[in-house]
Amino acid sequence: ITKRKFMIKIKEVQTKSELKKFIDFPWMHYRNDIHWVPPLKMSVKALFDPKHPFHKTSEMKSWLALDEQNKIVGRISAIHNRAYNDFQGASAGFFGFYESIDSIEVTNALFATAEKYLKEKGATEMIGPMSPSTNYECGILVEGYESPAYLMMSHNPSYYDKLLINVGLSKSKDLLAFLVDTNTQLPERMLKAAEHNEKKANITYRKINVKNWNAEIELMHKIYNSAWEKNWGFVPMNKEEFFHTAKDLKAIVDDNLIIFVSVGAEPVGFVVTLPDYNQVFKQIPDGKLLPFGIFKLFNAKKYITQVRVITLGIDPRFQNLGLGSLLYKQAQVEVTKNPRYKKAEMSWVLEDNDSMTRPLYAMGSTVHKRFRVYNKNI
Repeated sequence: ITKRKFMIKIKEVQTKSELKKFIDFPWMHYRNDIHWVPPLKMSVKALFDPKHPFHKTSEMKSWLALDEQNKIVGRISAIHNRAYNDFQGASAGFFGFYESIDSIEVTNALFATAEKYLKEKGATEMIGPMSPSTNYECGILVEGYESPAYLMMSHNPSYYDKLLINVGLSKSKDLLAFLVDTNTQLPERMLKAAEHNEKKANITYRKINVKNWNAEIELMHKIYNSAWEKNWGFVPMNKEEFFHTAKDLKAIVDDNLIIFVSVGAEPVGFVVTLPDYNQVFKQIPDGKLLPFGIFKLFNAKKYITQVRVITLGIDPRFQNLGLGSLLYKQAQVEVTKNPRYKKAEMSWVLEDNDSMTRPLYAMGSTVHKRFRVYNKNI
């Protein structure tokens, strides 16, 4: 941690110019980090658009930290998520989009500002990072710095954990990212158990019908909110927000890799596996599609050799049937049909969610990255 003390000025983001500086800061901050993947700027900017459905149930303020030469040295957002507090019966506030040079003074100043805002909103606890909720990027990387992040997962310098502990935050929960070679053979006993359960409960699978996209996303939304409602940190996505997210992902889905599971005639779960477009975004260093980035997207198949299992949801009425294991198995079956896909990340999984981690370990996957969510009473 930097020992030199200097004056820090905190500036609230209020203008388009300040928002641009806020969004652009990581490009300077990570300029020497070969594992950082630049996001698409248009996607980041969309999250700060007041018209984004997330903001219908939340308020968010953002700040920049400036040094004596008015150089940006950090940033943070504070989020008052009414939907989370209403659903969880909590009085929490969140921080997100945190970045900082290796300086306790900068981090102290940023968090003092965020805390003050959250207290004014009635929060008694601060949790994060959520950028801006558990339905988006969250957590600080604390293990696994030696490789780039997969799609929609975070990356940061190793000193962040130390800085956050120094400002009084402590571990709330770890989120795990598992990695497996796609050609890994599933254990025989796992396959036999799957076959037994499939016959016994009349379990069938089908791929998403992209021609019937809206109806499929409606079904997914219904299962998603019921499947996750008892999970730590969960905040329901309203229909508009869910459809907005699905629309963003529609352009990059491989429709063979979105799979529904049914018991009898009733769809009761799904798994979404996405091609790792971070391998494409790595080829677009300025984060802009125009004028040249768009051609990288058109040639995405040239770059993508890995996938991310981004979400898996089971209707709680059927969670005793081992459908999580079955969907992991079915996802692997489909992924291995495409010889371009060599590796798969399953992320993120709560560290204490045994029903999800057990089959992943059984499949031969290992934890290759660990992300930490922190909290602090305020």
